[in-house]
Amino acid sequence: MTISAEVCIPNINTAERRKRLTFGVFAFIAALVLLWLFVSNDLHPAWRLLLFMPFAGAASGFFQWKDQTCVGFAAQNARKIGETLEKIQDAGELAQVKQQAQRVQLKAALAGALLTVLTLLLPSMG
Repeated sequence: MTISAEVCIPNINTAERRKRLTFGVFAFIAALVLLWLFVSNDLHPAWRLLLFMPFAGAASGFFQWKDQTCVGFAAQNARKIGETLEKIQDAGELAQVKQQAQRVQLKAALAGALLTVLTLLLPSMG
């Protein structure tokens, strides 16, 4: 079975998508709080590099929600469309889901890097 890159094969249900979006929102808020602490306490701008992790985590949650693809389940060759986790048996479907998961990871890393670089452009308070 050959599947186009434009086709999305979800490996998570609506409830799982909501969990990832919620995580993304909280990770983004945590990154902003940390940024505020770094800036308001006049820490050296290099400390802002630590924001990559929460920004990338936030982006990962967002892209997993948007792309209906759980990276963790894809790594387990699994999906949770119903109430239980099940193995993906079809090789073509599994290949597509793994490709989607790789795209989610790439987009999250790029977004995390971009957001982190943007924080370095902010002036210090001191």
